[in-house]
Amino acid sequence: MKNLKVAIAVLAISIASVLPASANNTEPTTKTAKKVLRTEIVNLLGHHEYDLNYKTLKAEVSVMLNNQSELIVVGITSKHKEVISYVKLKLNYKKVDVKGIKKGTVYRIPLTMTQSE
Repeated sequence: MKNLKVAIAVLAISIASVLPASANNTEPTTKTAKKVLRTEIVNLLGHHEYDLNYKTLKAEVSVMLNNQSELIVVGITSKHKEVISYVKLKLNYKKVDVKGIKKGTVYRIPLTMTQSE
């Protein structure tokens, strides 16, 4: 009976110490971190000065972070060469501060460039 009480007490203390520690997980989720990364990329791209023949241009940018928290453009999927060169010029090796992004993981970010009126 004494061993049962000790086992229950140990179990109760273990559960009481583990539950609050797991509830304080303030690390951003992958989806939230990806949204923040996309916002950083849009801010880095800024406003373009190109005279586009189309109203909107779409691209998908594949980027990853290196150990110095710099963006590395892995690839860009777009039909338009000017978009590819512009994105590479603006993003490659630019420092970003995004929590929750794993370094070395490739993220695909969809982008749309619109012509301002």
